Amino acid sequence: MPTMLIDEPLGLTCVFSDGRRADYSLDGLPTPLLARDLATGLVDLIHPHGTADSDGTVTFYIQALRNMVRTLAAQGFAGGAAQLRRGQLAEFWMSSPTRLEALTRRLVEGFAQSGGTFGEGVLELASGRSSGFASPPPGQAA
Repeated sequence: MPTMLIDEPLGLTCVFSDGRRADYSLDGLPTPLLARDLATGLVDLIHPHGTADSDGTVTFYIQALRNMVRTLAAQGFAGGAAQLRRGQLAEFWMSSPTRLEALTRRLVEGFAQSGGTFGEGVLELASGRSSGFASPPPGQAA
């Protein structure tokens, strides 16, 4: 398999379509269960399952994953993806730059695609429009 999740220490190893290989460490994050769940989602986004097919693209996802885990841990979150609540994610995404929001939404969706479960409304929120595009199109009422 070209992309593999490694449990000890937590990380990913990838082989891209051009044959290049890259390894990413996620060891030492403050909420290892959430980090592992999001990394599972990332595996689903990397070639051949998904469209991420370069070291640069995967590095952006890894940085977003680290940021999300650290931010939520700083707010007292200590569980895995199943314990995430809609309000927590909404607050995180509303305070995040658009790029971070988009990347972490994809990680949540990837985890769901790989069979992961979430609390009520979390996946629906992740699948909805990003807050960076919350304004209605010109000429339409809010």
